[in-house]
Amino acid sequence: MIRPAMLSDMFSTPAPSPEADDRARIKRARLRLVRTMAVTLLIVAALLYIGAETLLPRHPWAGYVAAFSQAAMIGALADWFAVVALFRHPMGIPLPHTAIIPSNKRRIADNLGEFIQSRFLSTPKVTEAIRAFSPGKRLTRWLNRPENLARLGRLLTEAFLELVRVADDPRLRPFVIDVLQQQLATIDGPVVIARILGMLSENRRHQILLDEALARLDAYLQHEDVRDSLVRVIARNIEFIPSTLNLDERVGRIILQRLYAALQTLLQDVRMNHDHVLRTRFDEAVFDLTRALQDEGPLREDIQHLQGELVFHPETVRAMQHLFARLRTWLLQDLQVPQGHLGTRIAGIAEDLGRMLAGHRPSQDWIDDQILKLVPPIIERYRRILGTFIAAQVKTWSDDFLVNQIELNIGRDLQFIRLNGTLVGGAVGLVIYAATQLWH
Repeated sequence: MIRPAMLSDMFSTPAPSPEADDRARIKRARLRLVRTMAVTLLIVAALLYIGAETLLPRHPWAGYVAAFSQAAMIGALADWFAVVALFRHPMGIPLPHTAIIPSNKRRIADNLGEFIQSRFLSTPKVTEAIRAFSPGKRLTRWLNRPENLARLGRLLTEAFLELVRVADDPRLRPFVIDVLQQQLATIDGPVVIARILGMLSENRRHQILLDEALARLDAYLQHEDVRDSLVRVIARNIEFIPSTLNLDERVGRIILQRLYAALQTLLQDVRMNHDHVLRTRFDEAVFDLTRALQDEGPLREDIQHLQGELVFHPETVRAMQHLFARLRTWLLQDLQVPQGHLGTRIAGIAEDLGRMLAGHRPSQDWIDDQILKLVPPIIERYRRILGTFIAAQVKTWSDDFLVNQIELNIGRDLQFIRLNGTLVGGAVGLVIYAATQLWH
């Protein structure tokens, strides 16, 4: 009887793993044992036949033994021929219809590929299996087991950790930076800025920026060193007062106080009055800037040119490399800790997902429906490719490899056929001999 495990081993690739080697050694030992038993039984039948023929002149009962052993040898040799003819030419003689499997390797490969794509991977059978499996319900049960959540967290953490390690390869790092630069360069910077301004303009939220700017300007003008600087600038530009009078600084300070009082009044008025004309002018300026960023023009070209210079500037590259190195270091430190932030977060997300799915059956059904929608097109697209690939792989195997794989997996059962053939043949011979004696 050919079991599913036999098929999985039978059509494995010609590069087995150490575990596959161990399984092959066990199968080979079992095959040798059953083959030895079949040969031993044949020898026993031959010895019985010789002994019975020797005793037959003096003991009539020996005829029954001789008939049994003679038929047993015939059955054993016939089944030996049949079994050997499947794999090779018996005794090296190229008799017709022998070495059946090597001679029909291409047909076997094509039939196997056709079976896989038409029977094993048929869309109705796969969808029926998916419905019976109920992936949404099984996923929910799986996610609600603490040991599975821990296993999932470890698995994803190890996979992410390996990805981080691989990404730091000196041969890969320049490629990653180059890809990042190319992606940043292809971004339409003016449009992005325009969209940001557009989002800020909704419900006049950009006025918050104006309020912040006015508040900072007011705070800036409160500093004494700023006031002194402004007084000196005003004093240097007062030309109507003779320098010999030394009144320029006092006049400058008086002028500054008047200007500052007027400016403070203006700022306070703008901050308190949401319909102030300056706010309206600010709205118009933001709108004009947003439109200018979206339309073709000098501003758009200047920003795109500046974007290209920034992306490919050596300092930007060094900043990316530094950021990449720091991010990698942080990820490695976090992922290597048993209770790291990322691993814990992954497990927490999975736990939350399992809890939500458990209390909402429509979500489980939705998962089933999405899988059922996704799988059939994939099957229809790739099943013929998979069948052709399997057939091509089998055709590339050598005759010896193919025979060895099949013989290892079903040869033991075929050797039992030899054992059964010996015993059944002997029993049939005994019955025929006994019936003949009764007839006479």
